[in-house]
Amino acid sequence: MLTDYALAGVAWMLARAMRRSSDSRAAALWALAFAVTGLAALAGGSVHGFGILLPARLVHVLQMGTVMSIGLGSACLLAGAVLAAVRPGPPRRVLLALCGLKLAAYLAWVAFHPEFRYALYDSLPAAVLLLGFLVQRWIRGRSPAAAIGTLGLLLSIAGAALQYSTLGIHPVWFSHNDLYHVIQAGALWLLHVAGRELRDAK
Repeated sequence: MLTDYALAGVAWMLARAMRRSSDSRAAALWALAFAVTGLAALAGGSVHGFGILLPARLVHVLQMGTVMSIGLGSACLLAGAVLAAVRPGPPRRVLLALCGLKLAAYLAWVAFHPEFRYALYDSLPAAVLLLGFLVQRWIRGRSPAAAIGTLGLLLSIAGAALQYSTLGIHPVWFSHNDLYHVIQAGALWLLHVAGRELRDAK
């Protein structure tokens, strides 16, 4: 619970910093992604900390909110990347529509299957696409921020793999979930460096 809540605080702090650093829609979408990631951590932490004390219906709602927030964050990151990489026109509109369709399909599925593994399944393709986006900015634009963001995304993927494998430091005091939260906080900080320099393509 504590590492969940700490992750939520980090995500919200970075979302605010990103939003204040740029008025572009791309950066705003990444800031929104960080904000909803904070909501996911808050809801997940509440389940971990108080689940046995809460009504089953409320626990179900919090679990659903967690996995839905993760999917929304993933879609916002992708849409922000589209705005930053693709100039206005039909291709951009099509890609943004695909981001919306992906999100709608995911939300419809997890509304009936609110399991964390589906959030991982949804996030993996998005992470691969975002990795390509950041690597391209790093190589073509020689952007140090994009290089830092690439490292953050790779760290996030590694953290998710550790979380899924249930590898932790201690089964009670620092489980695989705690380790994932700490890794994810560092990954978000690295990603926010890349997000702060995003500008809409023109």
